[in-house]
Amino acid sequence: MLKIKKLMVGLLAGAMLATGCSSVSSTTSDGEAQAESKSIIYENMDAGLKIYESNQWTLEQEVFTRNLNATFQYETVKAIVSLIPSEKSMDQIKQELQLGDGLITILEENDYFFSFHTNQKEGIRSDLFLVHDQGKTLIVTFMSPMDDFERYQEDMNQFKNNIKLTEQES
Repeated sequence: MLKIKKLMVGLLAGAMLATGCSSVSSTTSDGEAQAESKSIIYENMDAGLKIYESNQWTLEQEVFTRNLNATFQYETVKAIVSLIPSEKSMDQIKQELQLGDGLITILEENDYFFSFHTNQKEGIRSDLFLVHDQGKTLIVTFMSPMDDFERYQEDMNQFKNNIKLTEQES
């Protein structure tokens, strides 16, 4: 159990180190218009980011220095929303997070998605999603106990879909 917590803290810290903030913009679509009618649970105009209400997700922590990292919690699931000021590939992010040390099993991966679980007694599943827009990268990372993943998959997808990139304020 202690190894799992250390690994989880390490992954969170690594994700925060590998990610950050900058300006990102997007065009308005029907999905965004629907999101606009929802309550905003998180907004950072300096970073150009809004997150609309999704079930009972709550903000746990925001770190905004050179980069933006905001951590959210919903029951046993954590989400880290990060913006970095350059387009990074999934391989670059995996290298920065040091995800090749044998403590994980890769479940699925492509250029914009990476899913793995820890090789511990109580495994943790992590899913990383990348979105590139105007030279910036949005990274959304979900972490949940393996046993809870299926039950919360719809909640995670809804949360991810309620993240909107906006014009950065000067």
